[in-house]
Amino acid sequence: MLSILRLFTALSEICLRLPRQVVRRLMSAVAFNPKLGPIRHVFTATSLYVLFALVLVYIAAPIRGYIGDLTLHEKLGYDAERWLATAIYDPKGNFVGTFDPRLDSLRDVNYTDSDIELGNYVASPDHKSIPVRDVPEQYWRCLTYHEDRYLGGALNPFGIDLIGVLKIPVTTITHSISAGRPMLGVGGSTLPMQFARVIYKTPPHAGEGGITKLRRKLGEWWLAPVIYRELTRNGDDTLLKQWAANHIWLAQRTGGQPLHGVEVTSQVVFGKEAKDLSTAEQFVLASAVNKPIILLQGNDRLNAVRLDRWRYITEVRARTCAEKLITDEAEQRKVVFELMALAGGPPDPKVKPKLEAALERFVPDQVKRAEANPMIRANLLLPAARFGIREEMKQSYGFGWRDYVRGVTTTFDIGENLAFREKLDAKLTALNTEWASRINAAFTLDPKKVAADKTLPNVIVVAADAEGRIVRYYETGETAAYFGSLPARRSSDGVYDPASESRQVASTGKMLLAIALANQGRDTGESPYSDPAAPAQGLDTCARGTSQQNRKAIVAFACSLNAPLINRGAALGQAPIRRLIDGFGFTMPPAAATGGTPPSTAVVLGQIAGAPRRVHFMSSVVLASLIGRSDRPMRPPTMIKTYDYTQKGQNGGGIAAEARPAVIPKSLIRPRGTGLIRTLLEAPLCYETGGKSYGTLKSIAKWCARRRGDLRLHFAKTGTSVTLDPNATVDAWASGGLQFANGAAYSYVVLVGTGNASQPWAHDLHAAQVAAPLLEVLLGDLADHAKANPRRDLLPPPRVKSAPRISKAAPPAASSKVFASKALERSPSDEQLRTLTSN
Repeated sequence: MLSILRLFTALSEICLRLPRQVVRRLMSAVAFNPKLGPIRHVFTATSLYVLFALVLVYIAAPIRGYIGDLTLHEKLGYDAERWLATAIYDPKGNFVGTFDPRLDSLRDVNYTDSDIELGNYVASPDHKSIPVRDVPEQYWRCLTYHEDRYLGGALNPFGIDLIGVLKIPVTTITHSISAGRPMLGVGGSTLPMQFARVIYKTPPHAGEGGITKLRRKLGEWWLAPVIYRELTRNGDDTLLKQWAANHIWLAQRTGGQPLHGVEVTSQVVFGKEAKDLSTAEQFVLASAVNKPIILLQGNDRLNAVRLDRWRYITEVRARTCAEKLITDEAEQRKVVFELMALAGGPPDPKVKPKLEAALERFVPDQVKRAEANPMIRANLLLPAARFGIREEMKQSYGFGWRDYVRGVTTTFDIGENLAFREKLDAKLTALNTEWASRINAAFTLDPKKVAADKTLPNVIVVAADAEGRIVRYYETGETAAYFGSLPARRSSDGVYDPASESRQVASTGKMLLAIALANQGRDTGESPYSDPAAPAQGLDTCARGTSQQNRKAIVAFACSLNAPLINRGAALGQAPIRRLIDGFGFTMPPAAATGGTPPSTAVVLGQIAGAPRRVHFMSSVVLASLIGRSDRPMRPPTMIKTYDYTQKGQNGGGIAAEARPAVIPKSLIRPRGTGLIRTLLEAPLCYETGGKSYGTLKSIAKWCARRRGDLRLHFAKTGTSVTLDPNATVDAWASGGLQFANGAAYSYVVLVGTGNASQPWAHDLHAAQVAAPLLEVLLGDLADHAKANPRRDLLPPPRVKSAPRISKAAPPAASSKVFASKALERSPSDEQLRTLTSN
């Protein structure tokens, strides 16, 4: 045991003494050797620099990596999250673009070109990239071959490459000789060092001096070991590969912002997702590191540089990867042949034909700019919808939606929605001209007349199909008021709180009373309701007066008469109506908490509160009941067809607890009551007496289902919210649903207003004057959409007549056969109405 201890001690002494003796002998033989003359100083400097390089790579780097990881772990993770862009795709999966960083709910992105100082924190300029889940393997192989061949090996164990450090003196001498003046050379920057550049936007540039370059290089050496340690924790290099695929600058738009990351660059350069890239295309992108692809043409000189760089990328760097990394000769020939084909010229930015056609039609002066910049493209193709998509994600995930969502696929066709927007803009301009004398001075309906002293009220026109997928979305402003008012969005996390909603739904609330009456099953369209404000004559019209008389239920709903419906609602009882208010997600007025406003009065007067999306949802549930889908769960209308989740968002991670569950229509609407609901809610469109149309939507009476061969069903309800002054217009509403003869079915909501009783936008303007014309534009557009998207599966199955039975008692049997035949020919609504009448 003692001998072992002696041996260990001796070895320790040798290890400590050997470096000192080596240094002493070198100093004696070189630094202090007069025989060498002045050259001894060169050897001394060389020896010291080699010693510095060894200490930097093998001692300083690991110590800095482990210690720095303790203090910078959270910061690096936060910086990585801040870079994440959210991709947008159309319903066919075509890449539309990425969210503008200014739309991030967490306003932590520096989208300027310079540092921003925030106290002791300096926010460096940021980039945005679409994160890849699986890094293309050949991209990674080619990238490391060119940029960091010894990563993780003996020459680069902790993010700083020994060969790269040793190259600096050599390149300093060669560059200085070439330039004829002193110049600091360069060494191979490892991938972690390049990540440091990307994070803090400190890339090399031609005009930087020696001191600036030295300071930059020292900063990269300082951060690289920490980054390498963070990205290879426990020997797993997955994060390292993902950063290499997500954050390196690969392409440059002429005169514009660069594209970072494999995913977004592959979409723009090759028109495909990163996972679909061929081996040659992966080699091209990996070879573009530090030589980014120039996307657009410019002047003759720039075009020459663009072509020369592209050929260098494809014919030299990418081909080198093919020859060095592919061992199979047949595969190598195939890849080289593809690279030769690509080398013909740099590709123009790729955009799918339908999206390119939309750009050329609606923003012809921005086409080239939008093709090369996915952020600008999304802004132009989704002028209002992008705000709605963000708000929908925020209602599910709060401000942190970016952490959970990698991409979204929209439910609506981009080009069709832009064309719809163009139609509505024209209609709003016409309405502004027609009603200019009634619109308050601080407001306008003409989008082109918005100025510092004139603003648009919320104008919302949204339609969804039978599954609740929004197919048309129009909204003014950037607050996405369709999803709820600003005060109802919690400042702590951004999640929408329906209980804090204050926007009154006006007379669209009468739809709940129609449902409650149908659920009870005692009323028909002819049921008399006591009206203390009835006219002396013309009870079948919308006339008003001062006499106490009975009005038919169908007249009360067609003309939106408050008094008779308040009386009937009070007689019905408060519990059934309150159940519907809660079930559909509306909020009672504040006075209800102290016993002031009963539910029956609140729904008739429209004093219940709800977001336009909630009103739309109510119509979608009614529609589902009327077309025979009462047993299928319904969720609020959505703009997002599918989510592409980050790893953190998989399996429902991050969804706010406030997200409401689905509603099964039959739990709120009894199937036997659909006949009465249809009768009462078709009345605003269809009711007529004496050959003349009445009702709040008589201006578009031609859209009554009984008057059109292409419609099976159409119900709607309007409403106008006012202040204490009955002529001060706050909101004008219209909401309903329809089904075409080919089965296509849609629910919709239209709103023009501010939602704020202290900010009326007009006087003496009602839903019939402003909401109905916008609804007419929507209905025409939906008719075209239905022709292109029939839904035969939503039509009722054909009725099969049973064969008559032969009976000994011939006369009774014949009578029974005729009765059965008539019963089979009767529509479901007729049968339900007959049942309700008999009750």
